[in-house]
Amino acid sequence: MTSKYLLVAKGALTVVILIYGIVPAIADLNETHLLNPHWSAHARLHGAWFLFFSASMAALSLYFVWVRDSLILPTVIGLAFVSGFWLAVLTAPLYGGALVDAKGVETQILGLDANAFIFTILTITLLMVFLYAIRRKSPGGA
Repeated sequence: MTSKYLLVAKGALTVVILIYGIVPAIADLNETHLLNPHWSAHARLHGAWFLFFSASMAALSLYFVWVRDSLILPTVIGLAFVSGFWLAVLTAPLYGGALVDAKGVETQILGLDANAFIFTILTITLLMVFLYAIRRKSPGGA
C-alpha cells in the first residue's frame, strides 16, 4: 500500500523534474539564448546539448519515480542538476557569466532573481524528498 507521504514525495519530485526537464527548453529556445545570432555555432551546440541532456535526465528520472518506484536516484539526479546551476552562479565572475543578460529583462520574485528564486525552491524540495527517501529506506522508516 502506498502511503500518502510517498505520493506527495513522488508528486513534488515529478514537478521538480518537469521544471528542470521542460522549462529550460521553453525559456532558452529563443534569440537571447540558443538562437542568439551573436553566439558562436559551438556555443549554440553546447546550449542544445544542455537542453537535450536536461530532457533526457528528466525522462530517466520520471521512469525511476513512477516505473521503478524509486526516489533516491531521481532525487540525486535532480540535486546534480541544481548543483550545476549553483556552481555556475558562484563561479560566474571567473568566466564573465551573469544571471541576467545585459540586454535582457530582469525578472524578480519576492526581490530575488527569478532563476535564483526558482532554483532555491527546487533545491529545498529535492532535499526534503531526499531526506524522506533516506528515512523511508532506513529500518523503522515510513
